[in-house]
Amino acid sequence: MEPYSLPDLLGYFRKFTQDVVLYLPRTSDLRQLAEETPDTRKTKVMHYCMDGASKKKALCAYFGDFVFLPEETTDVE
Repeated sequence: MEPYSLPDLLGYFRKFTQDVVLYLPRTSDLRQLAEETPDTRKTKVMHYCMDGASKKKALCAYFGDFVFLPEETTDVE
């Protein structure tokens, strides 16, 4: 199985829906996510930790029309 680039993945998924969630490694580059965000939109990014530890384990990037409580998110533009 080959790795796929972020633009390839999002391009494929956006053929079906504009609302896409990607579960990504904690070391993912937020600048790459921002590059795939349309100028008129924002991408929500949530960092996930295990057992209340402060060390990040993963992150999810939400591209599309998702609704969150303000204190739960960090915007990437």
